[in-house]
Amino acid sequence: MGYGWASLVLEVVMEKRDKGLRPSLFIPSILCMFVLVAVWQHSSAQAKVVTVSPAGSASAQPIYGVNFITSAEDPADEQQFLNGQATGAAWNRWPMYWFNIEQSEGNFVWGAVDTAVQGDVTYGFKTDAILLGTPPFYLTSLRHSEGSRRITVPPTRQSPLALEAINTATPVGLYDPIFTDGSDIPGLGKNINPENRWARFVSLAVNRYKPGGVLAQQNGWPAGAGVTHWEIWNEQDYVFFWDGTVADYGRLLKVAYLTIQQTDPDAQVILGGLSNINLSSVANPNFYNDLMALYDADPLAITYDYFHDILATHSYFYAWNSWYHVWRAQNTLAVRGLDKPIWLNENGVTAWDDYPGPVWDPQSGLRATMSEQADFVIQSALYSTFAGADGIFHFQLYDGCGNQPAGTDFPPHNGELCDEDGQIPGTDFPCAGDANGLFRNPPDAVCFRQHPNPESPRPNFDAFRVLTNYFTGVEPFWRLRPGGSDPANGPQEWIAFYQPATQSRVLGMWARFGQAETAVVPTTNQSGQGLLITPDGITETVIAQNGVFTLTLPAATNQNAPWDPNLYAIGGRPYLLIEQDTLPPVLSLTAPPFAEYHIHLSWSGADDGSGLVDYDLLVAVDGGPAQPWLTQTTQTTAVYQSQPFHDYTFILRGRDRAGNVSGDTAVTVPTLLLPEKAYLPHISR
Repeated sequence: MGYGWASLVLEVVMEKRDKGLRPSLFIPSILCMFVLVAVWQHSSAQAKVVTVSPAGSASAQPIYGVNFITSAEDPADEQQFLNGQATGAAWNRWPMYWFNIEQSEGNFVWGAVDTAVQGDVTYGFKTDAILLGTPPFYLTSLRHSEGSRRITVPPTRQSPLALEAINTATPVGLYDPIFTDGSDIPGLGKNINPENRWARFVSLAVNRYKPGGVLAQQNGWPAGAGVTHWEIWNEQDYVFFWDGTVADYGRLLKVAYLTIQQTDPDAQVILGGLSNINLSSVANPNFYNDLMALYDADPLAITYDYFHDILATHSYFYAWNSWYHVWRAQNTLAVRGLDKPIWLNENGVTAWDDYPGPVWDPQSGLRATMSEQADFVIQSALYSTFAGADGIFHFQLYDGCGNQPAGTDFPPHNGELCDEDGQIPGTDFPCAGDANGLFRNPPDAVCFRQHPNPESPRPNFDAFRVLTNYFTGVEPFWRLRPGGSDPANGPQEWIAFYQPATQSRVLGMWARFGQAETAVVPTTNQSGQGLLITPDGITETVIAQNGVFTLTLPAATNQNAPWDPNLYAIGGRPYLLIEQDTLPPVLSLTAPPFAEYHIHLSWSGADDGSGLVDYDLLVAVDGGPAQPWLTQTTQTTAVYQSQPFHDYTFILRGRDRAGNVSGDTAVTVPTLLLPEKAYLPHISR
């Protein structure tokens, strides 16, 4: 874990960057140059605790989105929109590039963006609109002229969210006041200061595309139609997207938030999705913590909710990271008493065993088979949702150009077209691509046009449909790692959720390592019947035997992490087991064998199907009728005031979230008036 390991990782990163690969697709899973293995060990140890969410403590989640169903630079045709609808996603995420809109100072060209927004509205998608990309004529002279920590992006790079170096700069005028009265505080009748070019652009974009805005009025849209969610930049923790400081981005986000408050107070502002790259040479792994610490000292931060309504974060390749990144963000918020939605709005892994390859390289770093790719979709969603993610967005609908230059194309091949540098001979084009899409490219795409089954879905499409069909309106419940000598950190991953609308438990299970596992799962319903779902969408009704389901979990197979060849970055094939909860809670009640004036009682309950809600305690004196004492209580201890020479019978009942009520659990306590000598110690010589 010393310098040699870090150098190896950095060499892998730089080699892939030099070949035109989009770093945000291959770096985000590398948690840390020096502590990745320690973090992995930490995660294993921490997972020993079974977490049970208190009843009603979590809102039903998640929402679903897909990146690039359409965009201004690559407008979708009808078939592409229909494929987007087929995913079951409600959201489309794409960028509004400032430098493409403001083409010369004060000259705003909106036509391509109008078309994309109109498409989202027409086909019923909500838009996560990313505002980013400084026009070159607003370039500041920060690190571009100095050259510090600047890694030049190849000028032909055509990643869907790529920025040329000049477009990552802090724009001119960012630190000027937002409003013409010289302040940064929104207010009735205030006007945007045109010297703050970023504020002017944000205001114009929001006013044009908000519900009731310019485009809505021009097209006669119904109330509520338009862009309501604005993401401020993308992966600003990563030098390929933001070349300013944390403070510069803090100002960028603050200006955008306050401008949007003035322009559309009902809009939601999303902090730009974090890459979570943990290589200090190209990124700041503590960016969000540093930003929030900066805002702690800002007198406007508390009033304006720390200048964002939603946090976005990204996760690729390593499924467990989807839990870790959300969990870490939750901690940063919790320290400040904040509770904001968290969206995992870039998420996925690229496949090596499908065109555009590299089909000849099964060890291709940070890639997966198409089957493992589908498994990642399920595992990432369950990990992140358990940690508290409110939204999950797949990257992306089609492959597009992946990380490659526009025009990259070649027929399917087995490596014979590659030169020694991994390029198509005589070109700057790599001989492999990045198969991220839920669909392969159509034959008229600008890149990778030659798949034998163009525009057809991959297995990850079926997995995503499993999520949008079955994994909706769920709340985190509990998590276990059974199956080994350590009962809480074994080779199986079990993550349970409760689905209030169906009064069902949704349990995800998979093997963590390279051996198949046998999962023995107690049923939650009297009929012992459950629905078993695989990532390919196949469903099967299964029946518990002797109160348990016995399932074989296939072994994990993906070991494509370049930093650790022993790591299974994606677990084995996951299953979802969905059962209604019709079994009542199991209770216990304890009391002393006798008492005098005070009877101390304690009780507990367990319900793995939906979770306990509350208890009722009744008491009967000397065999008389039972009377309510504590009703709908969540307490688990209490003291009853008694009198000597009576028998007190306590009756405990519990109910779970599905409405099941337990039978009575009773205990009787006689009371006595103990003689004085009973309190004296017995002394012997």
